[in-house]
Amino acid sequence: MSSESLHLSDSQPPADRTAAIDERIIEPCDFVADTEAFVDVRIPHSKGKASYSFIGPGVSQNADQKINLTIPHGFNVGAATLPHGAVNNPHLHFTAEVFVCTRGEFRITVGEHSDQHIDIGPGTIFSAPTWVFRGFENLGADDGWMFAVLGGDDTGGILWAPHVLEAAAGTGLYLAPDYSVLDATAGDDVSNVIEPLAPEELSWVQRYTDDALLDRRVTPDDLAWSDQALLSATIASPAVELAPVLGHGMTEDRQHERPIANPHGFSIEWMRLRPGASTGEHRIDDTQVLLIAQGSIEVAFGAGDLADRRRPADGSVVSVPEGMWRTFTNVGDDDALVAVVCGGEAPSRIEWSTSIVSLARDAGWSRDHSGYIAPARLVGDGT
Repeated sequence: MSSESLHLSDSQPPADRTAAIDERIIEPCDFVADTEAFVDVRIPHSKGKASYSFIGPGVSQNADQKINLTIPHGFNVGAATLPHGAVNNPHLHFTAEVFVCTRGEFRITVGEHSDQHIDIGPGTIFSAPTWVFRGFENLGADDGWMFAVLGGDDTGGILWAPHVLEAAAGTGLYLAPDYSVLDATAGDDVSNVIEPLAPEELSWVQRYTDDALLDRRVTPDDLAWSDQALLSATIASPAVELAPVLGHGMTEDRQHERPIANPHGFSIEWMRLRPGASTGEHRIDDTQVLLIAQGSIEVAFGAGDLADRRRPADGSVVSVPEGMWRTFTNVGDDDALVAVVCGGEAPSRIEWSTSIVSLARDAGWSRDHSGYIAPARLVGDGT
C-alpha cells in the first residue's frame, strides 16, 4: 500500500478506511528489530543493541531497516533496546530526541566521553539537547524499552564521537558521506568515508551543566495531573487526566505548565484513563501518535456509529490522522497510561462534538477564547 493511500478521512469508503487504519496501528507483533542500523554495532560492549523505526526512518544508517509507517508526521517515532550492560555509544543529533521509557532502567550518558549521566525508569521522559553527545546503557533487565521521538521528518542523520568511529573502523565498519554504513569485511569500498571530527570541529558541540540536564528529565513524581484538562471531563466521571511534559499539547487547563519549554516541533503529554474513562468524541488538526505504555484502550477512528473501533495491544504505537474524529476509552480493569505526541509548536486546539459542548454548557462550563476551560457565564461564546 502506498503512502498516499494511507491518508485517512471520515468520508472514505469503509473498506478503504479499514485498510488504512490497519497500517496506522503498529502492535508489538509488527515491530521489526534492526541490529545493523548503526556503525557501532560490532563494538564488543554494544553487541545486541537494536533499533526500530515505527514512523519515519529516524536516524537509522541502514537503508534496509523496516519502517512501519512512512507518512510524514512532522516528527519520527522509533525505539531502542539493548541487553543488560550493553552501551549505545556517544553521538549527536541535529533535531530533538526525546526518550520515553516504558520498561526497565537506563542510564543516559552525555558528553564526548560519557562523563555525565541521567538515570531514567518506567514513566520517565528525557529530552536530549541537540548538538550534544549522548548515549545510553541498559542498567536493568534485557527487556528494557525506550521509545524515541525525533524532531522533523528529515532528522539530518547523526555525528559520532571520534573514538566511536575509530573503534568501529577496527571492526570493519565505516560511514559513507551520506551516513550509510559501509562494511569493509563484506567488500564495500571504504576509500571515501567520514573521518572522525577534528578537535576544532568539536568546538561546535554544546555542553550542559548537570542541573541543566536534570531539568530535561520528567519523572512520574514531577507530573502535574489534572482531571479538568479536557472539556469532556466537566461532564464525565471518571475523567480522563492529562499531565504535560513538553510543548503545549492538548490540555485545556489554563493552570498547566509544561516542564520542558524549549521548541521541539512536537508536544508530549501523559494521558491517564481510569477504568471506564473516555475522552469523548473530538478531533484536532495536528498529527497525533499514541504510545500505549500500559493498559487496554479502545480507539474509535471516526464519528458516531460509523467509527472504526480498535483495541491495540499494550505497547502499541497508534497514529491518528489530522482532522479525524476520535475517541479514546479505557476498556480494561486497570488504569491505562498513554504518552500522546502531537505535531507542531502551537497548542493542539480541540474541536469537541456538539453534544459534549452542549452538555458541558448545561453543566456550567465552556472554553475561553484561548481554548481553556472556564465558567460558561464568564466567557459567553468562547467555546
